[in-house]
Amino acid sequence: MPGSLPGSLPGSADGVATLDHLPLTPEGVRTLRRRVYGDDDAISLVEGEMLFTLARTVGERGCREWRDFFCESIADLLVHQVQPRGYLGEAEAAWLMARLDGHAVLSTEFAALLKVMELSRSVPDRLAAFALGLVEQVVLTGEGEAITGHRHEPGRVTHADVDAMRRVLFVASSEGFGHVTRAEANVLFDIADATADAENDPSFADLFARAVGNHVLAGPGRHAPTRLQVMRREEWLDQRRTLGSGIAATFKTMAASAFGVRTRDVEPDADALAGDPVPARVEDEELAWLVARIGARPGLSAAERALLRFLGRECDDLAPSLRELVRRAA
Repeated sequence: MPGSLPGSLPGSADGVATLDHLPLTPEGVRTLRRRVYGDDDAISLVEGEMLFTLARTVGERGCREWRDFFCESIADLLVHQVQPRGYLGEAEAAWLMARLDGHAVLSTEFAALLKVMELSRSVPDRLAAFALGLVEQVVLTGEGEAITGHRHEPGRVTHADVDAMRRVLFVASSEGFGHVTRAEANVLFDIADATADAENDPSFADLFARAVGNHVLAGPGRHAPTRLQVMRREEWLDQRRTLGSGIAATFKTMAASAFGVRTRDVEPDADALAGDPVPARVEDEELAWLVARIGARPGLSAAERALLRFLGRECDDLAPSLRELVRRAA
């Protein structure tokens, strides 16, 4: 675990009261940086814990330099100082979640969480699901100032909420070679179920269909040249690409990268990609999960309808249970 070496912020051993004014000005942050990193240019676990305590003291009053320093320091502790470098482990993820759980997360803390996930070459599934769960709480409570910058009525997904979900999905490279994981898909389903009768922003149904479609059509372990080559979630989840463009076009681009085919603004011709991994059906494991999730509540939500219409277009071989759901969604 990073930070196992002894160390703490110089100053009072019983807290950070003597330092709580420092992050409020750029000069204060420079002083704090010198105290934290010291001569070894590293941050210890104890120092990381004290920075989180300091963040709670500062609240939302800190300057931009404080926010940047806090995010950089926590990323150094959990990503850059671990071995192998850049791989966020379960222990590091558990430590970070413990610092964030049990209270309303600050904007600085959420930014640090995203920074850690963005810089990590591997993100444990439960940390990505935890981050999505923070956005879910915003949806349910409407108290989103720190995470989305907006407050709204509880139980409805706004455009700002969808933007926050998309940011989490973008930075969570995860262990499934860039696929949307089961844990992430379950959180998205939980949000869809909880807001099924609400007037959600239309962008939620679009993102839901993309993300859950990613999960069920590109299940973990199916194609694995490299983590970055096989799946680029930014491509798949990009709201500028219409759902009607289909999964085949997206997979062609990713396959071109995986097999060294250079592309410009157009997709490569299908014949140029031997072994193009375009899935034709939802596999049994993903199918059983999908049917169970959709059947967990009566009726179909707008998000589920968008997903089913998409799967109906993209799957060459629909299982009977899925075919019936697609028919209902038509």
